[in-house]
Parts: sequence; structure tokens; C-alpha cells
Amino acid sequence: MDVKEYIESGILEMYVYGALSEAESQEVIAMAANYPEIAEELAKIEENHESTSLAMGIEPSSITKQQIMSQITNTKVDKPIIPLYPTRLFAYGMAACLTLLLISSIAAFTYWERWRSSQRELLTEQASNAQIAASMASMKDDMNTYRGVLHNPDVKKVHLASTSSFPGNEIMVYWNSKSANVMVDMLNLPENDSEHQYQLWAIVDGKPIDAGVFDVKKNQKTMFKMKDIKGAQAFAVTLEPRGGSRNPSMDKMYVMGKI
Repeated sequence: MDVKEYIESGILEMYVYGALSEAESQEVIAMAANYPEIAEELAKIEENHESTSLAMGIEPSSITKQQIMSQITNTKVDKPIIPLYPTRLFAYGMAACLTLLLISSIAAFTYWERWRSSQRELLTEQASNAQIAASMASMKDDMNTYRGVLHNPDVKKVHLASTSSFPGNEIMVYWNSKSANVMVDMLNLPENDSEHQYQLWAIVDGKPIDAGVFDVKKNQKTMFKMKDIKGAQAFAVTLEPRGGSRNPSMDKMYVMGKI
């Protein structure tokens, strides 16, 4: 019996993949029991098969190395079994087919991973483009608002300068005396924290009237639409608890300006 020829025939691989008949499987077990070289090679093939199956996420064969070795140990052979050469030729073909199937599965998995990665990159790029488009649309709306306010003859431009308690601050209020519309342009106010908001007050007949609250963020370049105010004589801004106050906190008045 040529042990090397038997090992190279591919029948051991067929046994591990479960592609042999019961009689052929018993032949392999018997050969492994008689020839240590065949038993060692069979164990190696089973280990390689398990490693490849785990890497590909394939359920391993139900025949484990321990089961194979147990069958080999418990098998008693009285005489050498002459292998069937037609079966060996069939084993060659099946081993080649299974090898091609394994290679095809690896290639398919690789291409699928590449495709999924390219899809993620495409979605990220689309989201970024959408964000840029939204930002540009917002800037365009702001510019149109600026133009509409600045070129309206009914709009009065009121500069609110800093008070002595909070120097270096200023904002611009645009008040439409006919429509009562009020817009605030942030020129220079410190960023408020999460527990406070700035509140705009209109002085009407000598009394402060709530004109709405707003937040200031770093590098903010946006005009705010505030509450409509009629008969305003002046405007002021104080820092109040979030949500605003019924009456202004005079000790936290940042800016003020008369019309």
C-alpha cells in the first residue's frame, strides 16, 4: 500500500467534508488505524477545515477531531483494505469542486465587504453634501432678510450700546414702526450658559415690555425675529433665567439704546 499516494488522492478531504458513503468512510477509518501517517494527515485536514469554517462564519462539520480519533482507536482491522481507485478518482473531483466553492465563497465575502464599505462612504458624503446645502440655504435666507430690513424705509435702526456694568457689548435692533416687526442683529454679546437667556425689552410709555428671549452662541451671525412691539421708545437687553422674566433684572442689563 502506497501511503503517500493514498494521502494525495483527496479521499481524506472528502471524508472531512462528509462527502463519502458509509463504506468509504469506514475504509478511511480503517486506513488511519493501520497507518499513523494517514491518521496524522487526517487530523491536520480536520483542523484546517475547522479554522477555515470559523473564519468564514460557516458551521463546522459535526465530525470533530476527537470523534475521528475515537473511531480510529476503536476500529480493529484484521487485514489491509484495498482502496477502490474509481472512488479515488471521484474523490479527486469532489475535492477540487469543494476547493473552488471555498475560494468562491471567500471572494464573494471580500467583494461584499468592499461594496458595503463603499455604500457607507457614499451615504456619509451624501449627508455632508446635504448639510452644506442646508447651510447655504440658511445663509441665503439670512441675506434676503438683511436686504429686506435694511432697504425698508419704515425700519428704524437702533444701536444698543453697552452699559457701565458690562462694557464692550453691543447689538443692533431693527424696528418697523408701521408693522411693529422687531429684528435683532448680534454684533457683540458673550455666549450665555444653558441656565440663562438674553431677554429683549422695549420701553413703551416708560415701562419695560417683554419682546422675547434669545440665545447667543460663539461666532453666531444670525438675525432673530422677536415679538412685535408698537410705540417703542427704547430697547434694552438683560440676562435672565432661561425662559425669561416678568420684569427685567436691572443689575444684569448688558446693552440699551434709545430710538
